[in-house]
Amino acid sequence: MSDMPFHPPVAIAVGAGFRRNVGSVAEMQNFLKEWPEPLRGKAYAAAMKACDMARNGHLTADQVRRAFVDFVEATGIAWSGVDPVTALRRAKVRRRATRSRGAGNGSGTATP
Repeated sequence: MSDMPFHPPVAIAVGAGFRRNVGSVAEMQNFLKEWPEPLRGKAYAAAMKACDMARNGHLTADQVRRAFVDFVEATGIAWSGVDPVTALRRAKVRRRATRSRGAGNGSGTATP
């Protein structure tokens, strides 16, 4: 059986919080195979079983996607919507704004 794409792809946070889209049974299974063994639990087992069942024609793309979403939610790896580079830039802008507001406090030093 060929790969089964599902829509929309499931966005997960990987590495240092970077976004990765998983949009097919093959991508899902490849990701799951790399999941650390000590962290594999019931949600992992259900997601892997869903991959096998989909490959054998027993589940639809929507059903296998749902199993992956359940795994993502159970493990806390859902994409938050903000990549780490953007988060760092926003923090830097906030620090600069705070310092510039404190520069006029008369003490000669900026307040943190």
